[in-house]
Amino acid sequence: MIAILFRKLPDFGVTNLYAIVCNYMCCFVLGSIMIGKIPIHADILQETWFPYALLLSMLFIVFFNVNAYTIQKVGMIVTSIFQKLSLVFPVIVGLVFYHEAATVYKIVGIILSMIAIVLINISDKSDMDVMEKVKKYWYWPFLVLMGSGIIEVLLFYVEVTNKVNESQLAFVTTLFFLAGCWGLIYMIISRKLGIKKQDLIAGIAIGIPNFFTIYLLIYALKIGWQGSVLFPINNLGVIIFISIIGIIYFKEKLIPANYLGLAMALIAVVFISI
Repeated sequence: MIAILFRKLPDFGVTNLYAIVCNYMCCFVLGSIMIGKIPIHADILQETWFPYALLLSMLFIVFFNVNAYTIQKVGMIVTSIFQKLSLVFPVIVGLVFYHEAATVYKIVGIILSMIAIVLINISDKSDMDVMEKVKKYWYWPFLVLMGSGIIEVLLFYVEVTNKVNESQLAFVTTLFFLAGCWGLIYMIISRKLGIKKQDLIAGIAIGIPNFFTIYLLIYALKIGWQGSVLFPINNLGVIIFISIIGIIYFKEKLIPANYLGLAMALIAVVFISI
């Protein structure tokens, strides 16, 4: 839903930065409503999960800008590939450090998922400058990969080590509140304070699915999903869903490599789930 909404934002004259900040504040309000009170209080600094919420909130803002800059420098396709390949980080952490089951099916499924991500993002539009751009700005896609990977690993870590205990809602709500604060600080420093009505509406529309994206990810880990299963299936599920919507709603034309990638993604989901 978030990816689809971002694709439509330019049609309504929405500024991405403003929509992102409004989205974080919407997440904070939604979380507070679900909890029944505002979770920001004097003792919050004593919570075991607060340092992680603070760190993640900073990473959210920093790597949002890194992603945007990378798209400008090397294009959407390369950026998307590196962002989704970040699934390998929580997989490695789960298998190596938390001794999650490493079956042959799971390993094959993870390999298939990485190949599928590349194939699905291949375009039939030839761009002779892409490789040159990647060679020149190779560190930007690398930062996208590392940033996405670190965020996923931290979310995995705070849950699997019981840092949040039964406070998933408070953790996620505080995380988004802090991210919104960092965004506001950035807007003030850069003197970008022209939020319009459409930015606010877009922020609310993005904020609702964004909140549940993070909350349900953490909740799935809480109820027993292994990180080496959850993160690949989550990433592949997003790709498959977006591709289907792209075909049906946006009338996108896929090339054979894209269909092969989708088929491999579906097979990978089955293998990882076994």
